[in-house]
Amino acid sequence: MRRWNDTCQRLLHRLLRQILRHLQQERGSASLEFLGIGILLLIPIAYGMLTLLQLEQAMFAVELAARNGARSLVADALPNLQGSLAAEQIAWALKDQGLDPNAASITMTCAPTPDCAVLGETLTLTVGVDVTLPFLPGGSLEIPVESSATFPRGRFEGVQ
Repeated sequence: MRRWNDTCQRLLHRLLRQILRHLQQERGSASLEFLGIGILLLIPIAYGMLTLLQLEQAMFAVELAARNGARSLVADALPNLQGSLAAEQIAWALKDQGLDPNAASITMTCAPTPDCAVLGETLTLTVGVDVTLPFLPGGSLEIPVESSATFPRGRFEGVQ
């Protein structure tokens, strides 16, 4: 057993000497290596930050559009998306963050019955957009971003 340990120690010692000798002979430019590695790391990090910023921008836009649109639909006597204040608020929220309002998917549902004209129902507005990842050829990869807002319609709003 002792012979085995001595042999392993000698081999390890010889290997370490060879590594140290090789490292002492290494001649390179530290600034060039720093720039090369820096660029290799900087490009993916910058791309990741741009992608996250676009996703955050889209999430903020659809959340604001859904919340403000649902609030104004709840206040309407007959909730309708076409030509209403809610449609204007949704379009404004999306345009404000640089998104196309025509490309957004907007759905309105009411519960427990699908008739949104009944007071006392809960109205849910869902707004969704597809975010195209930056600098990809042909816009091939899109990430869907969606937000919903639910508000109750006042049971006694029309009563005087």
